[in-house]
Amino acid sequence: MTNKSTFQSEEEIIKRLQVLLRESRGTTAADPGDASVREARELAVGLAERIFDDPNKWGIASIPVEHRDDAVADAFVAMLTSINDVGGRQSIAEWFGVTAESKFRRLWTLAERQGAERDRLAAERADSPDPEPEEEDSPTGIAASMFEVSGGVWESFEHEFPRDGFAMRLRYLLKRTPEQLVVMLDAPSSRAVNLRLGRARDRFRMFCEQSGMAHREVATLMDQLESKS
Repeated sequence: MTNKSTFQSEEEIIKRLQVLLRESRGTTAADPGDASVREARELAVGLAERIFDDPNKWGIASIPVEHRDDAVADAFVAMLTSINDVGGRQSIAEWFGVTAESKFRRLWTLAERQGAERDRLAAERADSPDPEPEEEDSPTGIAASMFEVSGGVWESFEHEFPRDGFAMRLRYLLKRTPEQLVVMLDAPSSRAVNLRLGRARDRFRMFCEQSGMAHREVATLMDQLESKS
């Protein structure tokens, strides 16, 4: 690895990222070729590599492998989005380990509920193979407006799952194509982007139901989102 983070402690990397963040406030969207943007990306990549290279130090070794990438990615995004609050009495590694464990527990709970919901729906379909078609609701604009509602279910979801929330914002609010998202999300292919978006939608659906939204309201919202794919 040749980037600058090779020669810095994690605390120094965080401090430098905090400086870059403060300097970027109030400016227009940064040019990806800008030196500050390149430096921030190099520092973030270097820090992410350290986390995956030493799972014991960063408190992620106990997270099951099938959930580790998602939990670590969500914790990493949470760290970057709240970077000015990172530090203090806890070391960076301690803070990250606690956050990653919290994200994993949330992922695990949602995965379990998704499995139970799939089983329930499969049983219902088996009992009613030819359901009567329901009358379609008129468009409500809820899919577009949900991104802007303060204190709503979307704000809570985006806080809990910033990585999924970011991808969904880019796709459904900002109308970025899968091809554009390959670059913006640093994904290997358009197929990987679509898989990630599908997983994010499933997670959001379960989150809405868990938050107390009516099944019909959730179904309408998800239909609108998927129609924008």
